[in-house]
Amino acid sequence: MSKEYSYPCYEVIIDFNDSQANAHSYQAHITSPNVVHPRRGCQHCYIVLIGREFFEKRYLMYAPSIPVFKEQAFDFCSDILKALNTFVFEVSKHMMNSDITLAAQAEIITHWTIRSLMGETLDMRAVSSNYSIARAQHYIEQHYAEHITLTTLAEVGHMSVTSFNRNFKKELGITPIDYLIEVRIKTAKLLLKRKELSITEVAMRSGFGSASHFSSCFLTRVGTTPQEYRKRYTEPEAFPG
Repeated sequence: MSKEYSYPCYEVIIDFNDSQANAHSYQAHITSPNVVHPRRGCQHCYIVLIGREFFEKRYLMYAPSIPVFKEQAFDFCSDILKALNTFVFEVSKHMMNSDITLAAQAEIITHWTIRSLMGETLDMRAVSSNYSIARAQHYIEQHYAEHITLTTLAEVGHMSVTSFNRNFKKELGITPIDYLIEVRIKTAKLLLKRKELSITEVAMRSGFGSASHFSSCFLTRVGTTPQEYRKRYTEPEAFPG
């Protein structure tokens, strides 16, 4: 078996062995068509092949040019696994009019793959149906760079601090402050791809009080330092679309 290979289409590998500690996203890699690369040895993974024209037409909806990917690493939102599992189930069952539903799933999978490449890894399970909790979530998403207290969030949700903290954790599985930190970390990941920003600037824009606090939180929650993350996720060169 050859140690190197290539496909005439885009290859996306989602490796479940490299899943992150928070379980909201998985390590994924993408390689462009006809780019020769080593064969990855993964026993627990999805290998998704997306046609070149199909993928590139949709990618150009998001960006003016298309990078050449060679095992480019990115975080893949765990929610998209639902679409992948549905796709596999539909194929195996040979259900009536499956061509229609498979086409719909292919659109969802491709668009969210592109969004994940661009740093958008929204976990749809985290969107609460509780009005008070959802209001607090929206507030965090809009004001994450500011000083936010539990009291402020409880007031936004029109609840006491005790009730808000208890209901928030019951709904989402994490505390409001942990949710805030996750939003800040997600923002920092996007900013780290902008190489002109220093680590301190990324920390401040993300809502962390200092570079040291930012680095400590990032290492704890992502498993790598901001500097290492920036190096690993450097954007590849692009070619005209």
